[in-house]
Amino acid sequence: MSELRRGVGKDVCGRVHAITGVECYLPDTHYPNPHHSLEGDSWHDGLCSKCAGAGTHANTICPRCNGTAFEPVALTDPETYQPG
Repeated sequence: MSELRRGVGKDVCGRVHAITGVECYLPDTHYPNPHHSLEGDSWHDGLCSKCAGAGTHANTICPRCNGTAFEPVALTDPETYQPG
């Protein structure tokens, strides 16, 4: 019997920033804290408002999220950010 288990590199968030393409290296349980890349970038994101999370728009890769289905969320004041 084969059991699927999480392991090194499999239990990370892996969310990709839609504009820069950097990947989040934090554990997949980091929400609601922001995503972080190894390069030091951090960001919050939400479902893409153009393709509604499909990753495609008009039968092509969505230009807003680059096919990731998520777009960065601009925070007016990151100190007071309250998720969902």
